[in-house]
Amino acid sequence: MPEFPPTPLVGTVVHGAGRGKGLGFPTANLSPVPGTAVPPPAIYSGWLARPATGGVHRATVSIGTNPTFGDCAEVHVEVHCHDTSDDLYGERVELWFVARLRDTEKFAGVDELLAAAREDVRRSDALLAAAPRPGVPSTPTP
Repeated sequence: MPEFPPTPLVGTVVHGAGRGKGLGFPTANLSPVPGTAVPPPAIYSGWLARPATGGVHRATVSIGTNPTFGDCAEVHVEVHCHDTSDDLYGERVELWFVARLRDTEKFAGVDELLAAAREDVRRSDALLAAAPRPGVPSTPTP
């Protein structure tokens, strides 16, 4: 499993196309702080931390150009939070990456995309069950 930097990807949640919400997978679209290194396009598992509230949420992150829809040339950072439906618009958040799940890919259609997204969330949940939350020291198992 590749190592991720010990610092998070920080940015502000902005409005996107709204496509994820319409498909049942709402995403928080992150506008990273200028000059920040963004990981390469892929699907990742990680934590979304909310410094303003102290909340930490399980997340599956898509970094890429949304190739299935083919209407976007620039790379976007889209975060699906597994355990909150809070409105995050305008909030400054931190993404702590845990694992790279797979490459981004162009699917034949929306049904295939949704099946892959459900599997990504399932795998992400399994990985995060064993991963320490940001800011919380890991507890040794007796």
